[in-house]
Amino acid sequence: MKKEKKAIEKGKIKILDGHVHAFGPKTQSIRDLLAFEKQFGYEICNYLSCECMDDATQNALGIYLKLIAPQCYAFGGLTYRCDYDPCEELEQLMESGFDGMKMVENKPTLRKQIGRPFHDAWYNGFYAALEEKKIPLVTHVADPTEFWDLAQIPAWALQAGYYYGGGEYASKEEWTLEVLEVLRRFPTLKIILAHFFFLSGDYDRISRLMEEYPNLCLDIVSGTEMYFNFSQDPDRWRKFFIKYQDRILYGTDNANLYEVADIENTQITCRMQEHFLLGEGELSVWDKKIQGIHLPREAAEKILGGNFLRLAGPSHSLNHAAAARYLQARLNNAAMKLTEEEQHLIREVKDLL
Repeated sequence: MKKEKKAIEKGKIKILDGHVHAFGPKTQSIRDLLAFEKQFGYEICNYLSCECMDDATQNALGIYLKLIAPQCYAFGGLTYRCDYDPCEELEQLMESGFDGMKMVENKPTLRKQIGRPFHDAWYNGFYAALEEKKIPLVTHVADPTEFWDLAQIPAWALQAGYYYGGGEYASKEEWTLEVLEVLRRFPTLKIILAHFFFLSGDYDRISRLMEEYPNLCLDIVSGTEMYFNFSQDPDRWRKFFIKYQDRILYGTDNANLYEVADIENTQITCRMQEHFLLGEGELSVWDKKIQGIHLPREAAEKILGGNFLRLAGPSHSLNHAAAARYLQARLNNAAMKLTEEEQHLIREVKDLL
């Protein structure tokens, strides 16, 4: 690959981290997340709620984030603890000041618990409302292709129970086709497929999809396999990133971390992602190397924040009254079966509004 005269300096590009999380039913979780983000110079981030992981405090934490860091964004999530209308939930979250929605319920292990495929008719009204109101959706569908192959799955993933090739789960292709069915039904849905739709190992397929579905966007949150795949043919992928520079978004999967090994691995991952986009030459990452593609400045600025701002617009102001009503309704809903910890967190956030 032809080298540019010098690498882009990260400090001269404002980075918006479009994909972060916070876990644990404590407001401190959000404060710890924000402190961790500042280590990398990420002053603005987008918190993604994971209510579907049976944590009824995730949307409350998003409200708390908007309260203490109004420059930041929050995407709400759906819960599956009780039957309800997802369109009503969407309306209440948007009225409270959320900026978009997040789905991780189609990670295979969670899908097994929830039992609703991505193209299930139950979501039709929800997708239609997102499309009509131009609300962005970040969604995690499937997992890396290697997780269906016992010979290729990483040891850590196998140990975590992420092997899907034993007959209990649909094939990787079936998961992909579900998403394409939704894109056909709702062609103007502002959808961001997390983790590059786990297709970094199939250049031809992801290129075809980008052409066939012009509203489809990708985030490049590691899955480390993604960057190792990119580095096998950096010239080819550089052209892809330049061609689709308006439809690729940066994010990290950063969270409130406390274990030394987790923090160190996340620091390595963030450095790897930035080097891939901005740097040139090789960077050692654990026992492998990744190759920087040194994007032109205009493309880098779009991917590192401009595209998110265009899709999401300005951060919505927190509607204190609506958010308080939302949280009180959750406290009043016996079907939610809130734990004492969950009740405490939700009350704490409500009392701050």
